Amino acid sequence: MKYTIKTMIIAVTLTAAAPIGLAAATEPSEMAEPLAAYRVALQEAAEIEQQQILAELHRLNGPYENGEFTWDVERWRPIVSTYFPADRVNWALRILECESHGDPNAKNPNSTASGLFQHLASLWDDRAAAAGWEGADVFDPFANVAVAAWLFETGGPGHWVCKGRT
Repeated sequence: MKYTIKTMIIAVTLTAAAPIGLAAATEPSEMAEPLAAYRVALQEAAEIEQQQILAELHRLNGPYENGEFTWDVERWRPIVSTYFPADRVNWALRILECESHGDPNAKNPNSTASGLFQHLASLWDDRAAAAGWEGADVFDPFANVAVAAWLFETGGPGHWVCKGRT
């Protein structure tokens, strides 16, 4: 069946009315096929747009390694790569994921642990100073990651206990 402009306009109008329930009441039987074709085309266009958005995110932010991390975590890779040894970056990102889910303002409701790597308030000032970040705020992502890297270098991975992904 060949669809005319008028037929497609009616199909578009009916589709737009569908959310308020008018399509079911006013959809003539001769419109069922073009309306279905239009809905399929809309769905395909939405899927293509989603793929394009994801491709642009990958282009702007670098590839995710095996799709392992969400954007909330992956966005910290450049900072983590600056402070952690190259062979420990993914490990550090897994700790960051476990501790804060990538939220630099994360605060544990059951303790004073805060920031990306969940540093304890009672230890933060001394550790930040020892790591060269004296006076830094625990919620500063650069300071939080740098102090975590210093802890890793001076004391190993035992400062974090995350179940599952580490």
